Amino acid sequence: MDVKEEISTIKQINSEATPIVSLSVTNLDIEVEEGKVYKDSFFIESENKVPIEGYVCTTSDKVETEAERLEGTRQEIPFYFKGKLATAGNTFEGDIVLITNGGEYNIPYCVKVIHKFVESSGGRISTMEEFVQIYENNRKEAVDIFFLPNFEEVFLQGKPEQKELYHSLMKSRSKSLILEEFLTAAGYKNTSFLDVSQDKLVLEEEDSSAQLELLLTQPGYVEGSIYSEKGQIQISRERFSSDDFTDGKLLFNVEKKQNLLNGSDIIHIDTVRQDIEISVEWWAKQTALTKEKEKKLYLKKKRAQLMHNYLYFRTGSIAFEDFAEDSGHVLEELSRYTEDNEWKLYRMHFFLMEERKEEGKELLELLETISQRDEFTPLEANYFLYLKAMYYRTPEAISKAVSTIREFYELSEYKAEALWMLIYLDREYVYNKRLQYDTIRQLFEEGNNSSLLYFEACDILNENPNYMEELGKFEISIFRWGVRYGYISLSLSYQFARLALKAKYYNKSIYYIAEKLYGVEPDEQFLQVICSLLIKGNRTGKEYHEYFRLAVEANLKIIGLNEFFIRSMDFETYDLIPQRVLIYFTYSNSLDYLEKAYLYSNVLRNKEKYEEVYGAYYSKMLPFIEEQLLKGRINEHLAYLYTCFQKEVLEKPDNWKAVCDILFYHKLICTNPHIIGVYVSCPELGTEKYYPLSGGTGGVEIYNDRAVLYFVDNNEQRYVKDINYQLREFLSPQQFEEEWIRRNLSNRKILLMESGKMEENIKEQTLPVLQRIVFNDDFTRWMQVEAVEKMLVYYENHQDKRNLARWLGKIDYSNISTEFRKTLMDYYMEVGMMEDAFFGIELYGCDIMGAAKILRLASFGAQCYQGKDDEATLSLAYAAFIRKKCNKDTLTYLMKHFKGETAALLEIWERSKRFGLETAAFERRILEQVMFTGNDTEGVFPVFESFYATDEGDELIDRYLEYASMKELESSMELNDFMHMAIGQEIVNGRMENRHSRIHFLYYFAGREDWYDTIKDTAVYIINGFLQEEFYLPVYQAYSQWITFPIHYQEMTFLTYHGRAGSNVILRYQIDGEEYSLRELHLEEVLPGMYVCHMNFFQKDHVKYRLESDGSPVDEGAGLEFETFEYGDGEESRFFTLNHLDSEESSLPEVKDCLLKTFFADQYMKLL
Repeated sequence: MDVKEEISTIKQINSEATPIVSLSVTNLDIEVEEGKVYKDSFFIESENKVPIEGYVCTTSDKVETEAERLEGTRQEIPFYFKGKLATAGNTFEGDIVLITNGGEYNIPYCVKVIHKFVESSGGRISTMEEFVQIYENNRKEAVDIFFLPNFEEVFLQGKPEQKELYHSLMKSRSKSLILEEFLTAAGYKNTSFLDVSQDKLVLEEEDSSAQLELLLTQPGYVEGSIYSEKGQIQISRERFSSDDFTDGKLLFNVEKKQNLLNGSDIIHIDTVRQDIEISVEWWAKQTALTKEKEKKLYLKKKRAQLMHNYLYFRTGSIAFEDFAEDSGHVLEELSRYTEDNEWKLYRMHFFLMEERKEEGKELLELLETISQRDEFTPLEANYFLYLKAMYYRTPEAISKAVSTIREFYELSEYKAEALWMLIYLDREYVYNKRLQYDTIRQLFEEGNNSSLLYFEACDILNENPNYMEELGKFEISIFRWGVRYGYISLSLSYQFARLALKAKYYNKSIYYIAEKLYGVEPDEQFLQVICSLLIKGNRTGKEYHEYFRLAVEANLKIIGLNEFFIRSMDFETYDLIPQRVLIYFTYSNSLDYLEKAYLYSNVLRNKEKYEEVYGAYYSKMLPFIEEQLLKGRINEHLAYLYTCFQKEVLEKPDNWKAVCDILFYHKLICTNPHIIGVYVSCPELGTEKYYPLSGGTGGVEIYNDRAVLYFVDNNEQRYVKDINYQLREFLSPQQFEEEWIRRNLSNRKILLMESGKMEENIKEQTLPVLQRIVFNDDFTRWMQVEAVEKMLVYYENHQDKRNLARWLGKIDYSNISTEFRKTLMDYYMEVGMMEDAFFGIELYGCDIMGAAKILRLASFGAQCYQGKDDEATLSLAYAAFIRKKCNKDTLTYLMKHFKGETAALLEIWERSKRFGLETAAFERRILEQVMFTGNDTEGVFPVFESFYATDEGDELIDRYLEYASMKELESSMELNDFMHMAIGQEIVNGRMENRHSRIHFLYYFAGREDWYDTIKDTAVYIINGFLQEEFYLPVYQAYSQWITFPIHYQEMTFLTYHGRAGSNVILRYQIDGEEYSLRELHLEEVLPGMYVCHMNFFQKDHVKYRLESDGSPVDEGAGLEFETFEYGDGEESRFFTLNHLDSEESSLPEVKDCLLKTFFADQYMKLL
């Protein structure tokens, strides 16, 4: 096969075997949500439909392809990012590498792990700060986002205590309030409060309504109500929320009721945190109607004043002179104010009492005239008859009056007034006190009563106490009236006391009367009534204690007196207890545990003053304290007792658990009227407990500062911040010795208390707490994680490698947070637990480690897997390598298992050579890949040189040299001297027989005389071979010093043309003087694009020629070169001889001599 056929065949094979590769993507920029696996794909396709062969791989262990082998003309390559354990903020960069028979391709990728997010009107949001911004701009949208199922996962990641807050508040009712409470409790905003534009409103006469402005001091959500205290005004809005505000303002109207011309009221704006008051007043000018109302009110007051003056006088509270003076002024004032007959009758009665006959006579005549004109009301008419009878005091006048008044009594509704007049006129009543009393009682039972009859009844009982046989409603009413006016006789008081002691139940009115009586006359009998009633009514208020104290001091014999003495004491103070009471309770067991606790506490606090009984009490205290302790009871007094007897209690280990059970109770005081209870959450356990409030107080159990209090209102809405409350601890953990605390760490409540110290700098004493939390399933995972991490950091900081290794052996990656992963790997490596550190790389990738530690792990993996292929080890080894870190183990591993671009393989090879490693097998891989992919990199020459030195004679060498030689001929590669020397050596050795390589060798070294000594044998071998094949090239002349050429070679003229490879090049020429037509020569393509032919010309020949390439003429100066090699002295070529003689320089004798020697000799030889 000639050179042209050889080159043509190679080109045809390459063209048919090499696919033109195209990729659907050139690079990948990927964003992946934290915790998710990303999947996608791309396509590789052959544009010329030549099947693609090869394989695909990646440079990072976080990105994998599902396809490994490449085959076919079009193939989908699925790939995925293993990012489920990656954390937000991580970036993974690398390449997807495709090694194909159509070349090497890489698709660079950058995977950014982003926070989980939700879509909003402002785009993607993933942080609480961004969410708060949404809340401030559009609260409705924020509410919708807040209640998304993934809100906690997106915004509260790594915030366990806020997660607890979120879950607890979700148990409330109002969505808007839940969100508001969360943001304020978590510290993202301040609590929203209300303010008013004015705190007092005065409505003018012409104003029936006014408008008030309610202000929202801080953007947020508030709910509340608006109401009036007295109901005298109407408010346009009863309830409101922040949704009703515009630009932070809410307007509402206030309207006074039309039937109230003058008045005042108070507006209450009530929320769970505020009660704002606005006073409202309005006034109007008096009308005829209002004047009439005022007149009636005035007369009513004066009537009452006259009645009170009269009763005060009758009961002896004031002297007659004072009564007369004050009543006279009232009547004189009334005479100027009104002409009513009622007041004239009162003045007549007043004249009779003062015995002013003359003035009374005049007035009586006036009243008679009025009577005759029938201007009196029925009551006034009978009252007039009563006054006439009292004035005249004649039997006729009295009889007439009695007869008329009796009839009035029977028929009229004014029975009380009629009976009072009969009592002083009718002989049947005047001299029969019992009848008077019974009649008054009967009227009372019928619903008729008056102050005048109360006086008469009380007056009767004062003189006849035995009339009162029971304490019914009538008697109690009389006594209430009597004590009011101070008109109860001592004998009647005692009768009352005797009857009161018989009462079976507590009666408030009886108690009131007895209290008044005792205030007038501090007699023991009244005191006994008071105390007996209080005991029967179980009244133990502090306001009653003074009576019990007086009773004890008076040594009264009342059952239950001592008990009620104690029960009514102010348990906030520790007043001295009388000796009698103290002695009684040394043997009595009638107090409950609360009362006993106070009693014992009082005794302890005043023990110096109770010396006589202290010993008896002390012996009873410890059993009582232990009993209450075991029952889990606690209050202020029990806490004091526990403290006083702490040493004795703690001496018994059986009491320790009971102490722990009550140690953390606090007294909660919250006077907010809306709050009915409180949930106390324990974030460490993920639990909460409800405690109802009674009277604004309750006992709650709190272990440390992490506890969160959720106050609850009647609507089951929870509140966290800005609810006023007080918290008082009963016992302080600080009063217990650290050793006792340490010995009780197994108690969950003690452990919870101590866990609060995890927020501080960890000390050696805290380690047992951390150790107990780590594997305690009662605690939430985030607490266990925090305990593990803090403990490991402590051991590391204190260089306690033994304990660090011991605890590292007990945990794994599931026990830590994502932020601690790298630290844990570092610790594993530090104590030599390389397998555990290596497992971390398998889980999370190697990007979180430093280069030196990646190298250590890669070395471990290489040794562990003993050279077997392992994805993690390979990833580690390459990650260390690209970070300029490697050793013999990792390089050996990479050379055996790494797949990638040729450039990466060359770097690995170069580094491996520096380490003196055996690289032959790796070099073979590199050379095979270069030829497979058609790579024309010259960086592979050192690899070949190394391989050539160790594996001379391997068939791969010849294949690569032929490949490289062809690449240089195609001008895609420039071989170095060694490569050409290797080609020559292989030619000499007979392993490279292709013609184009031998030709290329000769042309490469032609004229490079400094190489001649080295290449002499090879060049001679090649040229002699060609000469034997009668294959001639002008380049042989460069090596003429070692070769004897045939004469006809020397006679040849060579034409060399450089053009486009694969062309059909023809030389057409004609020598002047010749008769035949144009001669035609086909130039042979000896190398790609190099065409050569040869011919014979004489020196004086004139030649006409034309060179054509693929039928087109070639310009004379376009890559044409003619070469003729003249003979020297002693040459025997007749062609050269004639050529010389034909020249102008040749003389005639030279021609003659030449002919004799050549031409005639030639003829003679023919004859022979």
